[in-house]
Amino acid sequence: MSATISRISKLYDWLDERAGVKQLLRGALDEPIRGGARWAYVFGSTLLFLFALQAITGIFLAMYYVPSADHAHASVAFIQKAVPGGALLRGLHHYGASAMVIIVVAHIAQTFLFGAYKGKRELLWIVGGLLLLIILGFAFTGYLLPWDQDAYFGTKVGTSIAGEIPVVGPVQQRIMLGGTELTSLTLSRFFMVHVFLLPLAMALLVVLHIYLFRRAGAAGPTHNKDDHKVARFYPKQLLKDSIFVLIVFVALLLLARFMPARLGPQADPASDFLARPAWYFLPLFQLLKYFPGKWSLIPTVVLPGILFALIFLLPFIDRRRERNPLRRPVATAALVFLLAGSVGLIALSKYQDSMNPEFSHKLNRQEEEANKFLQTAFQPQEIGRSIPVTPPDVVNPSVTGSAPLKIFFANCANCHGADANGGTFGPSLVNLGRRRNLTSEDLAIWIEGHGREPSPDSMPRYNQLAEEERRNIADWLLKLIEPVEATAGEPVSAINGEPPASFSASCAFCHGDRGEGSIGPPLLWVTSKPNRSKEDLIKLLKNPRSYGLDDPMPESFPDLTEDEMRKIADWLERLRPSQQ
Repeated sequence: MSATISRISKLYDWLDERAGVKQLLRGALDEPIRGGARWAYVFGSTLLFLFALQAITGIFLAMYYVPSADHAHASVAFIQKAVPGGALLRGLHHYGASAMVIIVVAHIAQTFLFGAYKGKRELLWIVGGLLLLIILGFAFTGYLLPWDQDAYFGTKVGTSIAGEIPVVGPVQQRIMLGGTELTSLTLSRFFMVHVFLLPLAMALLVVLHIYLFRRAGAAGPTHNKDDHKVARFYPKQLLKDSIFVLIVFVALLLLARFMPARLGPQADPASDFLARPAWYFLPLFQLLKYFPGKWSLIPTVVLPGILFALIFLLPFIDRRRERNPLRRPVATAALVFLLAGSVGLIALSKYQDSMNPEFSHKLNRQEEEANKFLQTAFQPQEIGRSIPVTPPDVVNPSVTGSAPLKIFFANCANCHGADANGGTFGPSLVNLGRRRNLTSEDLAIWIEGHGREPSPDSMPRYNQLAEEERRNIADWLLKLIEPVEATAGEPVSAINGEPPASFSASCAFCHGDRGEGSIGPPLLWVTSKPNRSKEDLIKLLKNPRSYGLDDPMPESFPDLTEDEMRKIADWLERLRPSQQ
């Protein structure tokens, strides 16, 4: 044992002779602290620890991560589900990002409250403000990298807001996106900024911040009664810092272990996902609700601009020597208002979402989808494919004359397009099985509308369909990898020949000469649609608004007699594709 200690001592002396290790340690540990060690001073060391933790975990994550829209989500899923310790590693990185935001805000608030930006510490304070911006930049650029639904749509909202800034907004948005849409180029740029530019800027600013701090010295307490008391950083302050760092690290470990970092299904740009930003951007998101239209610049540009301008100019505005927060009531009240207001806006945003039936259900459904995806086993990508296949035996289903096609035309084509490739109101259903981690049972329940509260702009319930019909259309959709062949504009026929003259005069302009679809949707199999029986069609022609139909559908057809309406309904009941 003594021989081992002797060897270590010799090695330490050898390093000291060449690198001056002892002098560096003395400089770090012998730092004088006016007023003695305090718990209020632990935030700086904690930020250094968190930065190191983010750098180390980020390096290991980058070993597996692929920054492209084709493979980013699969690579993160591989880390989360297949790599030993990968979920814990990603959880530490995920929750560490939030911890950095919390600790940097606490550090700046403590510095502000104690007036530690005064007394030739202007540059120290300004560098701290720049570090706050860098940390927010880390949070924003890292949010996109998993390329799941949350990441894609949350970033889309953020970049759209950035594009609203006058003059520089459009150019700024184009640079961020690498074009006009979120693509692999966007992901590549965010990854580059997140792992190269921001860490470099952060490291340089941290070194500069420490240098300026050592040069200016610790500000000490806000009163003078402890001026005579000067303690060294080691051992008491180091012990306090170490205890707090350990508490933070254990908290992150517990969160990563028992609440794994969220990862939902792969981003689907065509879906109607309800986006919500990360919690630290929720105050601005909530403020947007009170400033609609052109006034949205107030919470997105004006207020943040004023806030950071005040942060950077504060040492030059407040030149008084007084540091006691009780003798600076305006400054103290402003800090309390800002922090309490931010927390209140976050809570209000969560509360309003929970109280809105449509939003709460949709958000809960999205949460269930994310949890379900996270719990399923990892499915490797096939060689040559960019997206995992679900199910693996996908083939484009038969469309001509099939029972699911009849159900699709009657119930789905109006919103999702006659070719299932997306319409005015609904996203594309092509490749649904590849883009979403859904089973036939999941999709059948979704079609039925279980637990969903419909609204004028949401997908309606289809519980009028028989269970077998819902299962058939669900199986058919999961196998759909190309647009269906029977598209709008395809020739159609009616069993009894030509359409009635009343249809040609009143309906053909919008729905096509033979109901094939034009401005209006195709009318194939229309009587198979919920609430579209032959009697329903007659009532609909009398009062379209009672069936929820708005412009460009007319409010009524006063020129049609009861007999003409019945002839139209009889003809539509028999309307079939010409291939039948």
